[in-house]
This record gives sequence, C-alpha cells and structure tokens, in this order.
Amino acid sequence: MSREALIYSYVFTFAVLLAIMTNCCQYFYFHPPAAKPGSLLHKRPWLPFALLSAATVLLLLSPLKNLVVNVCMASFRENGYDDTIGRVLDLAYRPVFREGPMKFYTATGYAFMMLGTALQVDLGGKLNASFKLGSKESFSKGVHASKPAADG
Repeated sequence: MSREALIYSYVFTFAVLLAIMTNCCQYFYFHPPAAKPGSLLHKRPWLPFALLSAATVLLLLSPLKNLVVNVCMASFRENGYDDTIGRVLDLAYRPVFREGPMKFYTATGYAFMMLGTALQVDLGGKLNASFKLGSKESFSKGVHASKPAADG
C-alpha cells in the first residue's frame, strides 16, 4: 500500500466516523427519550446526548492523531521541515496522546456510547418488562402443570 493511499484511508476513516457520530448526536439531541416521572431520564433527558457527545470526542482522538501525524510526515517528505510541523508533532507525541492513554480513551468512548444508547432506547425498562413477562409466563405454565388431573 502506498503512503498516499494510507493517508487517504486515514482521512476516509476519520470522515466516516465523524459523520456517523455527529449524526447520532443530532438524533439524540432532537429526539430525547420519553421517560417515566421520577426516573433518572425524566430529570435529565439530555444525558444520552451528553454521553454520546463525550463518546464522539473520545472515539475520534485516535483517528485524528493518526491523520495529523501522517499528514505532517507526508508534508515533511514533500516540503522539508517547517516550524508548524514541529509544533504539531510535539503536541501529538505528548504523554497524554501515547498508546496507553489512547486505548483508554477509546475504551471509555465505547462505554459512553453503549451507555448513552442504552439510555436513549430505554434498554433497562424493556429488559425489565421482558423479564416480568417471562416470569409470569413460566409461573403460569408451572401452575397449570402441577394441577392434578380430574378423575371423572
């Protein structure tokens, strides 16, 4: 794979992730979840949007760093050293952007995304209702199965 194709893949990855995540954020913003009074989301309907917005920033850090570093290196190969390249690479290689913290940011971003999505679709309420329905059905089947047959 050529260096140019690699840079295009980084640009494409960043652009697609940015488009998808910002569109999801817009959806969460304009369609807050319907929540029961007294629940967490009734008082804080913006919570899924806030979690997904934080997830967007955290998930885009790693592709953005890859893109910036590779564009700087390509610019260095084409035009030589420039003070701007040096400043950008100094920022990109600070300890806060090393491999370990970037993995943590990505994992935290995925956790925020899953939690925000679960809150948006009321996954807890749906699972609770499903478990209640399932336990009622299994109880009613168990009760009918244990009745003695009528002699007659």
